[in-house]
Amino acid sequence: MTMKLRDGKAGANVLDRSVFKRISAAGLRKSRVTMSADPVTFPVSEAGYLAVIAAVNALSAEKIMPESFRPVILLPPGTEEQTLRNLVDQISRACIAQGLTIEGGHTEVTRAVTRPVVIGTCTGIPIDARNDSETDHSGERCAARGRARIQSPGEIIMTKWAGMEGSCILAIDREEALREVFPGTILMRMRGLLDYLSVKEEALLCAKEGAYYLTDLSEGGIYAALHRLSVKSGRGFRIDLTKIPLLQETIEFANHYDLDPYKMKSMGSLLAVTGDADGLIGKLAEREIPAVKIGELTDNRDKILINGEEIRYLDLPQPDELLKIMEVSINEYAGRKGSGNH
Repeated sequence: MTMKLRDGKAGANVLDRSVFKRISAAGLRKSRVTMSADPVTFPVSEAGYLAVIAAVNALSAEKIMPESFRPVILLPPGTEEQTLRNLVDQISRACIAQGLTIEGGHTEVTRAVTRPVVIGTCTGIPIDARNDSETDHSGERCAARGRARIQSPGEIIMTKWAGMEGSCILAIDREEALREVFPGTILMRMRGLLDYLSVKEEALLCAKEGAYYLTDLSEGGIYAALHRLSVKSGRGFRIDLTKIPLLQETIEFANHYDLDPYKMKSMGSLLAVTGDADGLIGKLAEREIPAVKIGELTDNRDKILINGEEIRYLDLPQPDELLKIMEVSINEYAGRKGSGNH
């Protein structure tokens, strides 16, 4: 008898024992082109836009230059055609902003889903492969270099702010309720974060500057990203929680809904491991990308979080905090017309 899966993105242990080990016999074909597939299953009105950015960020964090995008849109019976148009407009807008071509796709109405689901596949070419004809087609040499460098502990920097995607989603999809508590100017600023959720620019810059390892924040927030960093590097870390950047608006939204901002969707932020935190932070500042050092890797497996005099250990990633409140009926969802801010 197997264990029941938890809501949200499958964890590293589940993927290892139930996915990667079972597909390894089929072999992994080496290819000059690399791809990433990401679904948006949350009931959010900007699902099309977020699907593109999520796929772009996943590739960029692997030091891959994103080049094209292919969407799959699944809609429940009874969905208004305007909902489909909104999703396609969002996908188109995001692809233009990220310099991607749209290469086909698939749209289907099916009883298999109860709300619109957008699955995006982004393809690209490893940075080394674009500049070095001798690079093996899968970009393995680039990955090997990163693994070799990370054998020595490195400093961990973080760009932008934790919880920024969650704050943006709340400002868009809970606008009416939040207007009763917060000024419209705050909601406008948080909606505007939608244009800053891509980490492509900083990821490619960090790769160019020799960062050992990159990971984009997403579902599960900064805690989930730190756990992935530990698994990938095979090392523990010491993180100063007081250094993790948070917008004041994010703190206030989290307090209002009783959410933990460190476990909230954080697309738009990037973790990078480097041997020269100050130098990399300076390079990012030249591009007007805020970044701070939040800790360092260690020679053991302990995942240590420090908050003043309090020291504790990071638990396994938990379901994203937004799952507590982002549940709506299909009729409410289908009636939306997007944020209309872009």
